[in-house]
Amino acid sequence: MHICGALESQLHQTKELSDRLASTAVAALTGISTEQEEEKPVKAPQTELISPLRLGQTPDIKSRAPLATLLARHSGEMMAKDLWQRFGGEIDAFYAQLKTEVYHGWIQEPAPAEMREVFAEGAGV
Repeated sequence: MHICGALESQLHQTKELSDRLASTAVAALTGISTEQEEEKPVKAPQTELISPLRLGQTPDIKSRAPLATLLARHSGEMMAKDLWQRFGGEIDAFYAQLKTEVYHGWIQEPAPAEMREVFAEGAGV
């Protein structure tokens, strides 16, 4: 049983390593993070991102435009919250990338964002 446990542990570690390697390779080649949801908490806003985002000029292949690429794959329009979740990064990194892609014209300037407060489940409102 000790040997079986050791082999199972080794198999689990090998699988995790291969998953990380595949994710890193995809991110390096496409500029799109494919990170799986991890158990660590994600920094999330206390408001919902409800502004729609639309594709502007299509970036060339060499451009680092992961948000515009995601928009292009989804008919050129997505809600900001959906795009952020598919981006797979922290909210600060998402906004920095969004700002860059809007500056280059790859994403149209969004309308002034509407926000509404999100209440935690079970909180008295």
